[in-house]
Amino acid sequence: MSSLERYHYTPLPDGPYIRILTIFPGGPSDPLRGELELLNIDTGEDYESVSYVWGDPSRSHEIVCNDKTLSLTASLVGALRRIRRANQPRRIWVDQLSINQDDLEERSQQVQFMNTIYKNASRVLVYLGEDCNSEAEEAFQLIRNLDQTFRDGESKENFRIMNTEHLRDQPEAQWAPLKHLIALPWEFTRIWIVQEIGTQAPATLCWGDSECDWDVIWGVARHLSDFHHMRKHFGLRITDIKYLYKRFVEPDREGRHANRLSFMYELHRAAHCRLTDPRDRVFAFLGHYAVLEGNPQLAAIRADYTKSVEEIYCDIAERALLGDPGKTLITLAVVQHSRLPSKMLDGSRARHLVDAMPLPSWVPDWREHEAHILSEPTSSHRAHASRPADLEIERAAKVLKLRGIKVDVLEACSDPIQQKEFHFDKSRRVLAIESLWREICGKTGFDVKDRYFDDPNGDYAVFAYTQTLSSGGIATASWDARHYHEIDCEEWFAEGAAYLAAALADTDLVSAELRDKAVGGDLYKWTRAANGSASNRSFGRTTQGRYVLGPKVMEKGDVVCVLFGGKMPFVLRPWDDGKFLLVGECYVHGLMQGEAIELHERGEIDKEMFQIC
Repeated sequence: MSSLERYHYTPLPDGPYIRILTIFPGGPSDPLRGELELLNIDTGEDYESVSYVWGDPSRSHEIVCNDKTLSLTASLVGALRRIRRANQPRRIWVDQLSINQDDLEERSQQVQFMNTIYKNASRVLVYLGEDCNSEAEEAFQLIRNLDQTFRDGESKENFRIMNTEHLRDQPEAQWAPLKHLIALPWEFTRIWIVQEIGTQAPATLCWGDSECDWDVIWGVARHLSDFHHMRKHFGLRITDIKYLYKRFVEPDREGRHANRLSFMYELHRAAHCRLTDPRDRVFAFLGHYAVLEGNPQLAAIRADYTKSVEEIYCDIAERALLGDPGKTLITLAVVQHSRLPSKMLDGSRARHLVDAMPLPSWVPDWREHEAHILSEPTSSHRAHASRPADLEIERAAKVLKLRGIKVDVLEACSDPIQQKEFHFDKSRRVLAIESLWREICGKTGFDVKDRYFDDPNGDYAVFAYTQTLSSGGIATASWDARHYHEIDCEEWFAEGAAYLAAALADTDLVSAELRDKAVGGDLYKWTRAANGSASNRSFGRTTQGRYVLGPKVMEKGDVVCVLFGGKMPFVLRPWDDGKFLLVGECYVHGLMQGEAIELHERGEIDKEMFQIC
């Protein structure tokens, strides 16, 4: 350690001030030297920002800064040596030195500026680490080659043929360099890098002595994402890369990425991101444009590391529900329980389990993630018939009161549906598509005789079944960039029927008439939609015969409701004193376009106030 005096931070002045490190030039083995200075980020002065992984948090190394010593981690030493120029100084912002890490108040205050810091940088320098196994250049060259392939029409078509029609003939080893890149400790799934690399600022990824432009890497990932089955076959986590690109750049409000304008959607969508402090599930997104989308209560949030996780999550849920300008229930839609007390348990035991829950059942716990959200903001489902939410919150008791309609009661529920359950694989002996039909719906063969809900003028039961498992096929419309309501039901039916005909081709379970319905249907579209919607959810049937795709924790006796403001119906669990637990959102065939609201308006069903604890 140096005998120089230790560097002591002086408090930052009020306003948008940050510290910039000017790192002095030097050779590969020269000590690190630099100078910290204040910068008002509104002045537009030039600097670059650094993204890296902390690794071992021990700050056992030193940099000489303003002729005094500052401690830093080994990983940051590697990053600074890599980006230091030989003959010129370089102005950078790097969190470990630009923020006083020992000052909790300053850390909370600087979190508010993180997005602006990276957005205003002239370039983001991403340090992926040392190239210890000499893999970097091979990985980056593979990306450059793929970039050229996708730019040429003929080459791209040849790639498509080889990786669809001849997929099983392709060697897995060809993808090893890309998999090594994605698996680096920098990780494309760390939550803080979403805003570090997700702005308009250009970025360069540095791995050892090699480097590659971020736009090129993302472009290749975007093209590879179209090859769904190839990605699954080789285990390529391309979506981790694709997710990051311009995530903090406001999208076209009429485009397919308009979902990102919802703060609740974005917090849920980031569930795969890794972190150390669960409070950062919220704090890492406070610079996101969705925070300012018309909800003044959300816009007023500030990072506060003195509050507990539970305090922060409850605060966010209350603000999102009470301040939502659209009066929607997307906050409830992102609630996903990994477990929930059962009404079938002994009363005292069940009450004890509810009391022990860290959060009220209606507050999202962003430490848990079970499945994709069904109530996407851009979804065309309208169970609520666009009727706005009517709610209030008893803050002291943490009880949510809201109006809606009780429609039905669950009679039978399946075990959770596994991921990839509907992948087309004729080698599997027991197919979920058959067992759910038999065990939950109480049917054997697939035909076009039985009608859903026993309504002679209604949909075919098998159509209702395949639509329920795929959440109405709504994701397919998005992928195809088509308006959901412009797609004919016969097209949806053909896709589900095509899967049945192919998956059960070696059986006599599919009637000739249903096989005729499958002509022209794309079984892979249905497979992809069903896997996305049904994975980690349960399939159920109500006492009146409705088909339900809902949370994996739903059980017999739970009630199916349409709550005002909810695009999807919800499953509630009757509890003590007339209250309910929120189980979660669900798809119910025949309730997705305001049918329950019509029944209420005709006087056939009453609305009621639900108290959710």
